[in-house]
Amino acid sequence: MRTRRWLMGDLVIPQDILDDVEAHAREAYPGECCGLLSGPAGDPRAITSGRRLTNLADRYHALDPETYPRTAKDAYIIDGMLMQRALAEGDAGGVPVKAVYHSHCDCGAYFSKEDQLVAAPDGTPVLPVVYLVTSVRGGGVVDDHKLFAFHEGEWVEAPFTIGSRPSMM
Repeated sequence: MRTRRWLMGDLVIPQDILDDVEAHAREAYPGECCGLLSGPAGDPRAITSGRRLTNLADRYHALDPETYPRTAKDAYIIDGMLMQRALAEGDAGGVPVKAVYHSHCDCGAYFSKEDQLVAAPDGTPVLPVVYLVTSVRGGGVVDDHKLFAFHEGEWVEAPFTIGSRPSMM
């Protein structure tokens, strides 16, 4: 398996991709949004595309509120088959998924205990990604972004830079 250096964070996320994450967060409010950020395997820090996904939390809650007590207001659920397909296609195409993003509504950008449990239910990360959390308040004010990586057995805030797209030469 090749080294996935992006798992330490230090990603460079272009402003236009971050703008779309913010727009997605505002559109989904008062529910959480979710999506994927990808970039070339040969440039571990680079993010070159974002993909919006549908948060399935409300659907799961409506079908089985006992098993899924949380709604999109305070949770997100990504279609597992879609996630596995995106990971496989990204790896095969040399443009792996490097981050999962989601928003938090009216509570700040942090990696909650629930987020941590979903990302690493047995203490080992399920996906080879880092997590970008965007805070949106009052339906339209995005006030923070934080990136989280699994390091030495725990989730820690990791650096990222807002930049521009790499030049295509």
